Amino acid sequence: MLIITLAVFFVILAGMIASGFRVCTSVYITDDFTVSADGGEITFQVEAGSSMGFVRGYKDEGGGVRPHYLKFYSSWGGWNSSVGAKNEYRLKLDSEDSEIYVYHGNGGYDLALAKDAATGEWYRVS
Repeated sequence: MLIITLAVFFVILAGMIASGFRVCTSVYITDDFTVSADGGEITFQVEAGSSMGFVRGYKDEGGGVRPHYLKFYSSWGGWNSSVGAKNEYRLKLDSEDSEIYVYHGNGGYDLALAKDAATGEWYRVS
């Protein structure tokens, strides 16, 4: 009986840990973003577009160079757990950066934020 209990415990634990490696494809960047005075960093807010799911972090699949391709990951702890979740992130920018994309599944990235070439102002792409 102890072996079965331990086996069930480890299966549940493994599932909770594995959930943090799941790519979250319903994430979008909200209108709440700011660019530092020197233009070297952008701070942005994200939300999950589905009722299930929290975001714990992201990876810049663009290798940290322009354009940025952000892939977000689910929080730890299993379905709809908020362990390790947060909704504010920072991204280092180069003066030449002009586009930030967000992964939405099936290998596709959608343009989320762009920099106006004329004004130098960042805006959210609808």
